[in-house]
Amino acid sequence: MNLAIVLIPLLILTSGLVAFVGNLVGRAIGRRRLALWGLRPRHTAQLITVLTGMLIAAVTLAAVLLVSNDARQALFHLREVRQQIAQQEAQLRALQVRDILYLRDQEVLRTVIDGAEPPAVGRNRVQAFFDLGIQAARQRGVAPGSDGAVVQMSPPGLSVDDVAQDIVERHQPMVVRMLATANTVRGEPLAATVIGFPNALVFKAGETIVARHLDGRGDREQIEAGLLGLTAEIAAVAKKGGVISPAFARASSPPDVRLDPAVLLEMLERVQARRAPVEVRGVVTADAYTIGPVVVTFR
Repeated sequence: MNLAIVLIPLLILTSGLVAFVGNLVGRAIGRRRLALWGLRPRHTAQLITVLTGMLIAAVTLAAVLLVSNDARQALFHLREVRQQIAQQEAQLRALQVRDILYLRDQEVLRTVIDGAEPPAVGRNRVQAFFDLGIQAARQRGVAPGSDGAVVQMSPPGLSVDDVAQDIVERHQPMVVRMLATANTVRGEPLAATVIGFPNALVFKAGETIVARHLDGRGDREQIEAGLLGLTAEIAAVAKKGGVISPAFARASSPPDVRLDPAVLLEMLERVQARRAPVEVRGVVTADAYTIGPVVVTFR
């Protein structure tokens, strides 16, 4: 039973009773023109009114402290309680940050399933994908929820058959990703969804993605900044083309573009050695699809 349901009406009634008694005493003293401690009758009545108000406050406080242990703790140990709460909150935050297994929007698993395969084969592949996702989450530290499910799908009711049917209807290779829909702490179930989209050809081998003119007469830092800027442009074009982030990264992360650092250093030396304006192109070395990676070199 909620203590406030009893305590609040009791305090109101008690305060009213004390005020009533104080009013009676004050009126009686006023009619009889009594004087206390040498005060005038009018001042005596005022004193009685003040004492009545103080008595109301004292009775109210005493009743609260008598009935409620929480009130006693708050009044006499407020600083200690605040310190304990702050320490526990800090410990909880540290524990949660340390034990976060998946961030919201982070990839759990990915695969490519060809929708042109027979429906039964496609469904088996989707079922295997679901099973591997659950296994991966369990091995990472995810635990079943109250319903016994390790992975709780969103929207509720999303099933293997739903995903398989979508892939079959597309009748083409599909990237299938399982993504966390909320931060997941160790020992809790994983909230996730499964999305699919065509694994389209984005860049052909030998295709130039972007080009930039660099001045070989500049200092080394300027040339290096230009090459890094060219790399950023490649990533931006790849993202716009639909190339997804690397495996197990967040879906919102940059696309999976790979450039050998040795290539960047070699081009830096070559541009600097030319001592003249040079056009540098970012070229794809192999066919690149939606799932990535986009492997590039400088020419």
